[in-house]
Amino acid sequence: MKKLLCPIDFSEVSLNALEFAVAIGEQEKSDLTLLNIFTRSDFNKILESDPIEEAYEQLLEIAGSKLAAISETILKHSRNKGLRSCEYFLKSGKIVDILSEITDEQRFDLIVMGTTGHSAYERKYLGGKAEKIIGHTNCSVLCIPEHQNFHGIQKIVYATDYQEEDKLAIQQIVAFASVLNADLEVLHISHHNDTIDKAMFEDFKEEILQFVHDANLTFNRVVFRHIAQGLDEYMKEVHADLLVLLKKRTNFLESLFHTSLTHHLDKFTDYPLMILKL
Repeated sequence: MKKLLCPIDFSEVSLNALEFAVAIGEQEKSDLTLLNIFTRSDFNKILESDPIEEAYEQLLEIAGSKLAAISETILKHSRNKGLRSCEYFLKSGKIVDILSEITDEQRFDLIVMGTTGHSAYERKYLGGKAEKIIGHTNCSVLCIPEHQNFHGIQKIVYATDYQEEDKLAIQQIVAFASVLNADLEVLHISHHNDTIDKAMFEDFKEEILQFVHDANLTFNRVVFRHIAQGLDEYMKEVHADLLVLLKKRTNFLESLFHTSLTHHLDKFTDYPLMILKL
């Protein structure tokens, strides 16, 4: 995760996500880019600026000044802790389109963004667009729920449905966990507790251990009727700090949940969720 992108709209939600991005950047020795995306119509609202008569150029200057101040503060406090750089961009256009373009052009490893709920108002701005951003960008996305403050990442759970790509995914998350000094648990949610399912889990575990070697890597299999609900309950039960799911081009997440991702994003509101893309 050497190139991090953090979209911010100066809201508390996005600035909270920035805290995670900076902390990860320090530990990963990453380059961090801040991105503010705007349109003329919503610029005043995003900046909470009362005088709507202010010229667009003046508002643009305000946003640029805010980004410059944030970037300068981050570098002042984080460069000696490992963060390599912190630059910023102002872009005009639709949020999802701009993020798709810039991640393709600059090949970011991870988008770190704040998320809110799914009401019509919340979907209008950055925090409520997680599903579309996940679906229309090619890099991994780390979603930070509203009111979730950074307190370190000690335990990561990677949920698997026995995909072939799990080998590379787990290898990548093992490296990420190692940098964070975190424990990693590979979890499978089963609908049944029969002999065949147990055997499949043991075969998968053996195959992964032949491919990935890490002392902090553990495996577990639990039985729940509903996958998404089971994941959420398990995360809370073990007090995990981060849930990681692999998104395949063939809609792994949808096959995992047997329905749309949107329907389940609001279940994961008490901890960060990373959607990993290889």
